[in-house]
Amino acid sequence: MTKNATKLLLLLLFRVAPLLGLLSSITHAAELKNISIEVIENAKVFARFDDEIPAVVNYFTKDSEQAIVTFYDDKYGKATSSKRIKDRLEMSYVNNNFRLKIIISEQNDFRQVDMLVTQ
Repeated sequence: MTKNATKLLLLLLFRVAPLLGLLSSITHAAELKNISIEVIENAKVFARFDDEIPAVVNYFTKDSEQAIVTFYDDKYGKATSSKRIKDRLEMSYVNNNFRLKIIISEQNDFRQVDMLVTQ
């Protein structure tokens, strides 16, 4: 490779690489618009990191476990899996090519809901 060709290649790499990073960020933001991360109406959200994938939302609610399950089944369809591990209910959903894991656990008089959204 000639010296000029090497310079041109390096120049292109340094000019194009930042644009690719920006494009990637824009793509993640656009992808998030394809899914709405829903929380139950009376939720007391204590963590919400949903500006990119993977996204996490955590909240407390007084609603029953069954009401929470019904809420997410209505929003995302029937859970693809559901299992109980150490008094926690773990449910998985697939919606618009996103995977949602929702964990419901008892915390005194509340239910804690932890959500993880991935691709």
